[in-house]
Amino acid sequence: MAANPWVVLGVSLVGAIGTMMGVMMTPPENTILKHAFWLGFNACQAATLSPLFFFSPAILSRAALYTCGVVGSLSYVGATAKNDTYLYWGGPLLAGVTVVALSSLAPMALPLGVRSLAVTQAISLYGGLAVFSGFVLYDTQKILHNARLVERGLLARDPMKESIGLELDMINIFIRLVQILSMQQKK
Repeated sequence: MAANPWVVLGVSLVGAIGTMMGVMMTPPENTILKHAFWLGFNACQAATLSPLFFFSPAILSRAALYTCGVVGSLSYVGATAKNDTYLYWGGPLLAGVTVVALSSLAPMALPLGVRSLAVTQAISLYGGLAVFSGFVLYDTQKILHNARLVERGLLARDPMKESIGLELDMINIFIRLVQILSMQQKK
């Protein structure tokens, strides 16, 4: 029995948002429920990413390697920074992700023959890669900041809640790298 891909995508996205909110709202002391929400979140992310298996394994492995390099190096930079400069990037990064989201939706609103569709695709891919790379720096410093608050006893230790931001950054970087590499292979 074949499922409609739009239904699968919609259900997995709604499930991912719901389970992510469950991870965020569940107190760390309730480990079984928190782990169940986290498992559900990762299962929904896997369902959302499953269409990528139709791409060439060479593209997927290169994109995975590049993603590890980008996330690893930017996390290192964020973790070893002398001050909390990247924590103040939240506002500009939110504006950037809004531009990326609107450029992704632009082909639905613009007429079919408009030449600017290539521009909106470039903004979505390369701008998204830059924005989510910035989010890696921001989320890494946010994790370190919250760890300092945990050491002082001002915040409860919650590694699952802290990891979701970096996981989403990594997924978004990976998806964009797969798209960029597949476009280069077609040329």
